[in-house]
Formats: sequence, structure tokens, C-alpha cells
Amino acid sequence: MQFHPPLAQIGAELAFRSSIIAFSRAFWDVELLGESALPPGPCFIYGNHSNNYDPFILNAFTELGGGTAGVMTLEYLRKGPLAALFKASGIVGTQKRVPEPHLIRQIFKMIEQGRRIVIFPEGGRRWDGRPAPWIESTAKLFIKMKIPVYPVRIHGSYVGWPRWATYPRPAHIQLEVCPPIDFTGCASLESGLDRLKLPISQDENLVPEGIKPQWAFRPADGLSKLLYRDPWTGAFDVCEETNGTTFSLPTSGKKWTVLPDSTLQDRASGEICLSGDLYGLIRNLPFHEDANTGILNAFGSITFVSKQGNAASSFHGHLTLWADRIAFSNDKFLPFERIQYTGLEKSNKIWILTSDGTYHIVLAKGSSVLAWQDVLYKLIPNLNGH
Repeated sequence: MQFHPPLAQIGAELAFRSSIIAFSRAFWDVELLGESALPPGPCFIYGNHSNNYDPFILNAFTELGGGTAGVMTLEYLRKGPLAALFKASGIVGTQKRVPEPHLIRQIFKMIEQGRRIVIFPEGGRRWDGRPAPWIESTAKLFIKMKIPVYPVRIHGSYVGWPRWATYPRPAHIQLEVCPPIDFTGCASLESGLDRLKLPISQDENLVPEGIKPQWAFRPADGLSKLLYRDPWTGAFDVCEETNGTTFSLPTSGKKWTVLPDSTLQDRASGEICLSGDLYGLIRNLPFHEDANTGILNAFGSITFVSKQGNAASSFHGHLTLWADRIAFSNDKFLPFERIQYTGLEKSNKIWILTSDGTYHIVLAKGSSVLAWQDVLYKLIPNLNGH
């Protein structure tokens, strides 16, 4: 039976095509490589994902009524007119690595409707432009549903607008639709996962000259969210962003000019380094707990939402991450043994799921939620499957 898009879907598509998709095509000069547009549904489409506008860029070459459906993190679907448009276009929400049986039912319905279904399998935008761990349940879904699975390379996604950056950069973004994955002979999830990962395993820090932005407005703004620590001294929250173009570490005497493609040029030697390389050094550093200040400190707010959806309590003030708990007042804390899953939203919020509800932690400007997530991964074995 042929599926005819409902009026609400058509209306949402028209709204997106005349606004966000139009902006994406113009700002990033989006180009389709070769002659292969997105294939017809039902099928899965996945790709590398660093730019917040990637879902709209994927729809730059779809026909009216044939826009993609998909799965998106709940941060954009809770309320407001944009959330209503997403839902009308066929987008369903997820908490990423949390088991969600209802989500499978919704995906079955999309398949029955013959939709193209976009899922970014790394659970969100890449922070450093490099491949992140996959959500294994997504790989299982791709393998077991028995519909075509198409990888799409988005060349220029990271240099076009890194997750940590305050402002976009006018890179030249190209879409490359790859042949569907052939799972023949895959005897295990690992072998299927290897085939799925390979087409989008590129390092997005490295792009041809024709992709790189030639200018950028304040390219250093926000870089401290990624480079939250001095890679040489280990000090947290010491970086300085100056005039939107200079990034420096007073604790080790390093100073760079941040170029439009987010590479860093040493102000003294002229040497170029990648932001992804510096972040790699930071992730491998050990850390210790100070008896007075813990491991990390920040100002922010915590809101606890019960499983019934009620905002039971909130707190605004000083937060401390210790080796076994998160403290957020003189007598309130969240012990690690209660934590089941975590996830990052946008670039300033981390949510923490417990057996009785979810803590939403928003950090004030100057603190990095990525730092908190990275430290939690090291402190809590197998958190989110890591």
C-alpha cells in the first residue's frame, strides 16, 4: 500500500525548507557529490554528525513529501513550536543509551510507512570531529530490520560548526551517499559493527582546502568547552579565550591563534595543531581528588524530575564532583551507585538517570559539561557501556 504523507508532515517540511534548510544550503553552499541522492524508503540512513544542522543538510536534496523521519535526542522535542514541527515531520525522541522498547515500535511504524529513517548512531554530535563509540542497540537495529542501510559522509560537518563553537563557520559542505551496507557473512555483532563504522570513520579535523572555511567570526569562542584542561600541567578550567581569536593556557605558557577551520597556530613557532589532538591528550590525563575542592567544581543548577514527570526539587549554586558522588549543597548529594545512565545536551547540560528519576544539571558559563562526563566515565565502570 502506498503511503501518502499527512498534511501536518507536508506543512512541517515546507516550514523547514523555507527556513532552516534554506539557510543551511546558502550558508554552507551544500553540494551533493555524484548523482546519488538519498535513496527512497523504507531504509535507514546514518552518518558522521558534528554540526547541529546535519539533519537539515541531509534533507537539502529530498523531494517534498519525502523528507526524512528519524530519531533525535529529547532536548529538542520537549516543548515549543520547533518541537511541534519535528514531531509533525516524523521525528521521535530518545534518551540515547537508555533502553527504550517503545522506540522500536515507533520505528516499525515508520518502516511500514515507507519512510527514510535517519539515526546518528554515536548518540549525538561529535565533540572533537572524530568517531565516537556507537550505541550498540542501533547497530543491532540496522542489522536485524532487513531494510537497506545507507551510510552518508558529511564532508565539512565539523569545520562547518563544531559542537563546542559559539558561532558557525561558512565551510563548503558536501554530501556523499555511499552504497548500502552488505551484511552477508557477518557472524557476529562485532563484524557487522565494523562494516557499519568504516564508511564514517574519517577524522573530520582533516578536510581538503575546498571544504575549509576561509574566514570565521570569533572562532576561539567556546573552545574551552572542548579543551577544558591544560594538556601539559593537568590544571582544569585555566584556558583563556581572547578577542574571539586567541586561545591560551597561562599555566603552561601556551598561546595559539584559532584559525577558521578550528586548527590552532602556535603564536611563537607558527606550528599548526589540531583541536582533536589536544583533546586526545586531555582525555588521557590522570586526575586526583583534592580534600577541599574535590575533582571538579562549578556553579550551576540541578533540577530533579521524578519518573512521573514532576519537577520535585531544584537547586542553584555551587556543585562539586567527588570521587564517589556529586554534591550540590551542604547536605545534598548524588552517590555514584544510584547513577544508571548519563548524557549531554547541547553544550552546557548533563542529565543523569537514576532509578527514581532524572537529574538535569546545567553548568554556568566557563565550565565544561564534557569535563564532567569524561571524569564520570573514568570513575564509574561501564557507564553507558563505556
